[in-house]
Amino acid sequence: MTNASRLREAMAEDGCLAAPGVHDGLTALLAEKAGFRVAFLGGNAATASVLGLPDLGFLSADALIAHVRNICHVLRIPLLVDADTGFGGPLQVHRTVAALERAGAAAIMIEDQVPAKRCGLLDGGHPLVAAAEMAEKVRAATAARTDPDTVIIARTLAYSSGGIDEAIRRGRAYHEAGADTVFVQVPGTLEDLRAIRRSIPGPLVVNIDEALPASALNVRDAAKEGYKLALFPGTIRYTLVKAAGDALAALRQDGTTRGHRDRMASLADYHDVLRMGEFLDLEASLVKPS
Repeated sequence: MTNASRLREAMAEDGCLAAPGVHDGLTALLAEKAGFRVAFLGGNAATASVLGLPDLGFLSADALIAHVRNICHVLRIPLLVDADTGFGGPLQVHRTVAALERAGAAAIMIEDQVPAKRCGLLDGGHPLVAAAEMAEKVRAATAARTDPDTVIIARTLAYSSGGIDEAIRRGRAYHEAGADTVFVQVPGTLEDLRAIRRSIPGPLVVNIDEALPASALNVRDAAKEGYKLALFPGTIRYTLVKAAGDALAALRQDGTTRGHRDRMASLADYHDVLRMGEFLDLEASLVKPS
């Protein structure tokens, strides 16, 4: 069974899947060790991790594909990958989806922003391609997969500039174009989430980023509202920036980490996440005694 089919199977069950946002192999392994059934590599986190830059369209398709390949090489649960705009028109989307699937992605998300995209959490609206053009990109994405279980997610950011009605109109169009799942980016008020659920068929995604009103929801709430995937893209990145920043501030001020070590993992815990024992056992099985 592939990770894509495992994800499909999990989405077919009752309830809603929580997908914590990860940004590299280590954080992906932490999500797996914590017992999650799917992890989410967002474009925001990937851009920050690979390039140290904000989510403003800097990440290239090839950089993302290589990053996904490295993560999926060690991750044993399905990875949902945010492919931003697909890095071009339908032809480029086809190539991106095919390459990400080969790299190990179980689900691939594309959005309807123009190539010079902006972080979905920024105020001021988001410039979008025409809905018909995005529908072509959705069809290209579904045509590119070789595993029919690979999940194609279509995301619209129309709410920020066109309101809930335009967002719903686009979401319906992307579902009709063949998207397996639709993600309408909204602040996350229950009124909007319920309107989306009433209007768009099929599995839906909700974004429970801690910077949004939706952060008041939990996974059980999302399930009650009829959503199948709940993304938590900010949980690790916000925690990492705060925790690492505090540790470095303490080191800078005190010249030692002694006063901060109760908030740090042990070497054994660190090695456990990275499966050090498995690699040492493998090494022992490969090396003949002299």
